[in-house]
Amino acid sequence: MGTPMKILFVMPSLDNGYWKKLGKKVGPKSEPLSLLYIATYLNKNGHHAEVVDCEAEGLSLEDLEAKIQAGNYDVVGVAMLTAMYSQSVAVCTFVKKINPAIKVVVGGSHANLRPKETAEKEDAIDVVTVGEAELTFMELIEVFQGRKALKDVQGIAFKDKKNGEVTVTQERPKVQDLDFFPIPDRGLLNMKLYRPSVSYYRRLPAYTMITTRGCPYRCTFCATAKTGYRMHSVSRVVEEMRILVEDFGAKEILLRDDTFTLNRKRTIELCDAIIASGMHKKITWDAITRANLVDKEMLTKMKEAGCWGMHFGVEGGTQKLIDTVKKDSTLEVIKNAFTLCREVGIETRGYFMVGMPGSTPEDDLATIEFAKDVDPDWAQFTIATPYPGTQLFEEAEQWGKFHTDFDDWDKYLTWSGFGDDGLVWTAHGRSSDDVKAMQRRAMREFYFRPKLILRKASNFDNLPILKKYMVGALALARS
Repeated sequence: MGTPMKILFVMPSLDNGYWKKLGKKVGPKSEPLSLLYIATYLNKNGHHAEVVDCEAEGLSLEDLEAKIQAGNYDVVGVAMLTAMYSQSVAVCTFVKKINPAIKVVVGGSHANLRPKETAEKEDAIDVVTVGEAELTFMELIEVFQGRKALKDVQGIAFKDKKNGEVTVTQERPKVQDLDFFPIPDRGLLNMKLYRPSVSYYRRLPAYTMITTRGCPYRCTFCATAKTGYRMHSVSRVVEEMRILVEDFGAKEILLRDDTFTLNRKRTIELCDAIIASGMHKKITWDAITRANLVDKEMLTKMKEAGCWGMHFGVEGGTQKLIDTVKKDSTLEVIKNAFTLCREVGIETRGYFMVGMPGSTPEDDLATIEFAKDVDPDWAQFTIATPYPGTQLFEEAEQWGKFHTDFDDWDKYLTWSGFGDDGLVWTAHGRSSDDVKAMQRRAMREFYFRPKLILRKASNFDNLPILKKYMVGALALARS
């Protein structure tokens, strides 16, 4: 294996646009699970990996400098999401300034989808990982130990520092048995720092986990579309829940799979296992799925196993809109899913978009009305944004126009209606001001309905949650 190496994984702060204005008041602090998966795997294989979350810990670059100098790290891995591109690059540049000998590796959704461009443009980055990085990072350590050549590592991009040529290596096959990876070691984090957004939990502590990876559907706005579907075993999921409860005091778990109920048989088996283990008496949980993948029998079993909330992507309020983004559903199916949850006693959250491809202001108003009609307990209205790696990004100029350089990544924010900047892209016939105003209107019209306010007031038996809800409402009203 060679000499064990010291690796520091960094989650940068997100400090722009909506997050400055509204998000820091009511937004989440979620565990960086992707970094935990990699760090845990490296530690299980004899290395020494740590994770620092600058957002959750409130760390500045100067604070990070002190940690890096004290830690004597061989490698620093930096998460790179599209909307935090500048912050990620700033961390990479800062690391090289502290010690040019440290190897800097970036990964994450943006790096995965723009690897060649990222490696070519940013001199402070030594390697870009593409796809799931647990195995890739193990091989990169062999490279840094002098035991392997970069060109022989699957799933990376790198630039030759002498001639500037960028190499993107062969795609790494996905590991099909997710249980191959150890349960993420949350002891690498200060778990007391983490909490979901105000409306995403009923009890604290509430922590996140995933039970599957990937989604086989083809939604044009989603970077995980058509990425297959792999599952952790039922026993592994229950064991991870047990650890969260016994070691970290979890009272609630947020399952953040893209499509939790895709495999109906496995969903029922998991619920039965949660009940058999007695875990349903210790925790409550929620999950994300599609409206066409639930039925009353399944939802009843999920409720029995402790599920209190279901999240559904709706997107648009007309059939034309959801067909345009290849949602492969109907308004009738979507409405039925919310009705079934209400009958079973499971709360719902609907995800809607304004400014969608092919939309008009009248379409957005129809979406707002449909949201009020299906009447979820919570609704989220984001701005349609063509993220790199999506079909919408590839077709962005067919459906609309960019208002800035397409690679001005910091402006790729779906909550721009609550920030000061213009939108990076709008559909034909739409303007930044029009779409931003529509997002604010949607939130106000949905949440400031007397019917909903009375329902919220009658359901709140938890004063801390009520207080946070009021903070969010005031922030929304002032925006």
